[in-house]
Amino acid sequence: MVITSRGYGYPTAKEAALKLMETSYIPALSYSGADLLHGPLAMVDNVSPVIAVVTDGKGGEALQPVLDRLRGRGADLVVIGPRHQVEQASAGFALPTDGVAEEVQPVLEIIPLQLLAYEVTIARGQDPDAPRALAKVTETR
Repeated sequence: MVITSRGYGYPTAKEAALKLMETSYIPALSYSGADLLHGPLAMVDNVSPVIAVVTDGKGGEALQPVLDRLRGRGADLVVIGPRHQVEQASAGFALPTDGVAEEVQPVLEIIPLQLLAYEVTIARGQDPDAPRALAKVTETR
């Protein structure tokens, strides 16, 4: 699975990939939209799930050419973001971004992605509160 974004949405994409991997054990890679076009795009085809975190602002505008390329490759594209972006995707979750500053939108974006990680984990018969090999406290010496 590939998760991509630009601007303020990129840390959200990284966090979503981490949550999916640590709770459901599904390999998930996060890429900046710019980096995705420089090689990793080659692994995307019509059976590749791609989640795009699309902010309503400059980051979302910068991601538009990436979304066009993903659609062109036939990716199974899921968009988390403004309604008009979700309507152009295979599926998605429309966020109420009207009047919300772009730098605050990650607070809205991460919620459906954490719920996705939770639901996938449950569906796979895992315990999202007790992922294997993950310590809740980091010990240093």
